[in-house]
Amino acid sequence: MTITPDILVAAVCASAAVLGVGLAVAGAVGTSAPAVSRPEGALKRRLRVAAAGVRGRGRVMLGAAGVAGMAVWLLSSWLLGGLLTAAAVLGLPWILQPGRGSKDQIKRLEALEQWVRRLSDIHTAGTSLEAAVAASLRSTPPGLVPEISRLTSRLGAGWQPKEAYRAFAAEMDDATADAVAALMIGHVEDRGAGLSRALGKLADQVAEEVRMRAKVEAEREKPRANARWVSLICLGVFTLSVISGSYVEPYSSPFGHLFLLGLAASFAGVLIWMRRIALPKPAPRFLAPPTQEVEAP
Repeated sequence: MTITPDILVAAVCASAAVLGVGLAVAGAVGTSAPAVSRPEGALKRRLRVAAAGVRGRGRVMLGAAGVAGMAVWLLSSWLLGGLLTAAAVLGLPWILQPGRGSKDQIKRLEALEQWVRRLSDIHTAGTSLEAAVAASLRSTPPGLVPEISRLTSRLGAGWQPKEAYRAFAAEMDDATADAVAALMIGHVEDRGAGLSRALGKLADQVAEEVRMRAKVEAEREKPRANARWVSLICLGVFTLSVISGSYVEPYSSPFGHLFLLGLAASFAGVLIWMRRIALPKPAPRFLAPPTQEVEAP
């Protein structure tokens, strides 16, 4: 294959288009956690995590996807193959780590258990719950620092404690965190004794919940590994097909483009289906969201 200036210009334009799509996604999501007017739900938190990935590893993946797509296009003169290759490279982290979201949630619950236990120790000294929350910020596990920082800021800004604890539970977006917030709300309504002991028992329950979820994650690792290998084998077959040249020639026609897009969509649909099978369904939350406006800390 002879590489002409026209092909080089077209390759550069295609790379710019691929990077432009990535930058458009980054622009829509943002590159930092924005100020929100409501507590973060599951969708907003995922978008914030995705935006953080764009700043770091995500940018590397965008560059690798652009290079891989341009290389396939130059070697095969197959534009659609280059675009699909770029999409496959961008999706590799999602393919190779199908259970990352569940594992991250378990780590957050581990941090929650440690924080509740430390909060119980601090409250033993006779301080109020709000003062204990503020004092616990210095020893909060790293995975929970943003949420506890916002909780402390809201309490210090004059929020009603019940609303601040509801906002904290909404940000955690987990039924176990709802139980922690419900205990705090109950203490606000009835400032009785025994909160420290109740926090300690609740920390034990959270620790047991973490152990159960970790056990379930270990059992689900086998179907996730199967899904990962099936995906990698399919991507390997696609790579060999692109290298062969003559094998992918029928896909160069308009009908071939449509057929290949259908295959790619079917492949992505199967991956999503397998991923949903391998992911556990979260327990439903029971705590109502806060009614007070959430301001940026």
